[in-house]
Amino acid sequence: MSQPEFSSKQISTKVPIPIDGKKAEFSAILLRDACSCPLCVHESTKQRLFSTADIPAEIQSQAVETDAASDSVNIRWENDVPGFTEEHVTTLSMAALRQLSSSGSLPGHQQDSFPPPALWGQEAPNLVDYDYNTYMRDDGTLHQLINQLETEGLAFVTNVPGKEESLATIATRIGPVKDTFYGYTWDVRTVPEAINAAYTSNDLGFHTDLLYFQQPPHIQLLHCIQSASSGGASVFADAFKAAVDLFHMDVDAFETLATVPVNYHYNHPDSNVYRTTKPVIGLRPLRIGNTMYTGIQDYIRDWHELSMRKGGSGWTEAMLVDCMDKINWGPPFLAPFSIHEDPIHQEQLADPDLSALNSKVDRWHQAASKFNALLQRPECLYERKMKPGECVLFNNTRILHSRRAFDMADIGKPRWLRGTYVDKDPYFSKLRVLQHKFRSSKAD
Repeated sequence: MSQPEFSSKQISTKVPIPIDGKKAEFSAILLRDACSCPLCVHESTKQRLFSTADIPAEIQSQAVETDAASDSVNIRWENDVPGFTEEHVTTLSMAALRQLSSSGSLPGHQQDSFPPPALWGQEAPNLVDYDYNTYMRDDGTLHQLINQLETEGLAFVTNVPGKEESLATIATRIGPVKDTFYGYTWDVRTVPEAINAAYTSNDLGFHTDLLYFQQPPHIQLLHCIQSASSGGASVFADAFKAAVDLFHMDVDAFETLATVPVNYHYNHPDSNVYRTTKPVIGLRPLRIGNTMYTGIQDYIRDWHELSMRKGGSGWTEAMLVDCMDKINWGPPFLAPFSIHEDPIHQEQLADPDLSALNSKVDRWHQAASKFNALLQRPECLYERKMKPGECVLFNNTRILHSRRAFDMADIGKPRWLRGTYVDKDPYFSKLRVLQHKFRSSKAD
């Protein structure tokens, strides 16, 4: 079979457009790609009707006309995408071109402007409870609750009906329920020969749920059906706060937990076997220009120096929080240590033998012990014994949860919670929709 021939010559045609008295030169491919006319973007599906890869490298502007009345620019093309005639016109507003030239993105395509996390400190998190009926019928209340999940990581809905389907109705107001091998929804009750520590009456330490998944669920919900008369309180810890404090206490320990991958598993060979490997502190991709960083210290150093050279204020704690994507902490699910190369952080071990494994375990254990101690500080916890009719929602990738021990024979009425999950993508989709709705309402 013959292979297609490609030219190694790179053609880069520019389209000069005057903006505020200055000439800006845009890539012809960039402007053609930005076309959203009905021939290029379907009016109802909002999906593209052409492929960017089909734009000819030799495309050029045939005519550029400024429309003062609409404050826009009309561009006709030479060597347009196959199938488009010479009548095809790309229209871009001057506002869009102005923003594209200054920020590198079109309006509406910038990075998300979600409220930043408010780390828990000496005071309890700033929580507001939400009534079930109001939450279910009022988008403004839903918006407030999701914003609280973004800032505090934790929210409670009260007066929830005791029906089995009530939990799913709360979850699906945000997005589709994440179905897992535990079920669409699942019960947390004491059972004999439990397959999970949650199904016992023992004290349950801080953890991330489904940590052994490649992508653990983003939001967890727990609806209290029945509470124990003694014990059984739910306890929550802000793991981002513990990670930031670890950074200030021992930056090398932070670096260790952010770069050294460890193994997690759910090991029931007759039914389910899940395995994954990841560091405790999951960082977002660290990039400055075209340089990717594997360690936080080098990234902070270079970012700070670059900022100061440009007259900025340098590095701030808020930027450190913004670097953190998730916390992977689950002592019950930790699998045996092993030597391996991490494809994400490209950890290279020169001597992958027993001595290297010993060194890795000792280094990780020292850092993890410090992190664990920070998680346990009473002043940084939120504890609440949930009552029947209360439902907690929390960010499973930031807020770790635990449970105080209770007596499973407590007057014949053991503690009973019903749980479910919502994934990250539908959660953020709902937040964007609500932001757009209420931003538009304010504009009107």
